[in-house]
Amino acid sequence: MPLLFLKSLGRFVALTWQLLLSPLRDRRNLGGTLILLLALPFFLLLQLLHWLTFAIDEILFRGYRKIEIREPVFVLGPPRSGTTHLHHVLSADDESTTFRTWECLFGLSVTSRKIMLGLGALDRIVGRPFGRLGSWIGRRWLSSMDEIHPISLDDPEEDFLCLMPLAACFLLIVPFPRAAWLWKIARFDTDLDASDKRELMAWYRACIQKHLYVFGPDKRFLSKNASFSGMADALLEEFPDARILFTMRDPLATVPSQLSSLQPALKLCGFRRFNDSLRDELLSLLLHYYEHLAAAAESHPDRVAMLYNDDLRDELADTVLNALATVGLEASEQFRESLHRASAASRQHSSSHQYTLEEFDLDKQLIASSLEHVYEQYDFARSPAGRADTK
Repeated sequence: MPLLFLKSLGRFVALTWQLLLSPLRDRRNLGGTLILLLALPFFLLLQLLHWLTFAIDEILFRGYRKIEIREPVFVLGPPRSGTTHLHHVLSADDESTTFRTWECLFGLSVTSRKIMLGLGALDRIVGRPFGRLGSWIGRRWLSSMDEIHPISLDDPEEDFLCLMPLAACFLLIVPFPRAAWLWKIARFDTDLDASDKRELMAWYRACIQKHLYVFGPDKRFLSKNASFSGMADALLEEFPDARILFTMRDPLATVPSQLSSLQPALKLCGFRRFNDSLRDELLSLLLHYYEHLAAAAESHPDRVAMLYNDDLRDELADTVLNALATVGLEASEQFRESLHRASAASRQHSSSHQYTLEEFDLDKQLIASSLEHVYEQYDFARSPAGRADTK
């Protein structure tokens, strides 16, 4: 663990150096750079606290190491293909447990989880003043993100954030698009060194064990990460009884939706425009995700199932139950009832998130030719590009 800490520290130093150079190299405005530089000490302090509480776990809560991770389910898929929708639906199963936003940000260790849960209990006793303040802040500052990616501290969230202390969370590509290390992580199975794979998977396994240690070792762990789509093989190898459910949507919809969803964050980070090289890198990565998931489904037909985005919208219950049956998982009566209740809301969903290919100097013919192999592998006639976002 000390060696991994030093390696992670080196990565953060490299990212900080990139940030200092970015106004010259990336045409990033000084205002955005200054905001990031001011936020950086607080961000690094939070990562240091994660490391500290992980060390405390090794003294006070070593029992987490004995936790068995049984039949975990991983929700993958190209960004903006319905992964969030499916994750929220599956999280309604009382027999499963998943990371919540507050855990991903502040409670990765057993120690910090117990502290946060204790503070939450105390807050409820005195009338929830901090809970109400958090809700107000969320409504005031984060409500504009609802149509792109709704954010609430108690909502199910992508647990790739637990890789943040290692500087290995792909979200960091937004402020640091030149970080070659992060692009390698996105293509985990094909581009990452074997030693780095072992380190990251061991850390991720420990994070899952710590979650189950606190919230129920008897529960099935549920994870959702679009950026883990390049990690499918590693997940299946690390967790021999794991299942993968991945969502699929026409690139004519996912490409502009993904680029559009990144624009506000890039603007906040000081980028004057959506850089063409970043756009092309993301297009290449999306192609990799589509092809890599198709290969995983072909290699492991009894452990990997695909769900089309439009089927999730229009036939939610049947689509999810069929996918679970494909990978040999049974749905409890409670979860079946939850699915049928969610189906009506799913059919009525309509997103106001608007985007076009032309905004990013792209057109349908370019996408079709760039992703020709993808269209050969998937039946996107079933998933019209004009359908509303289900994220």
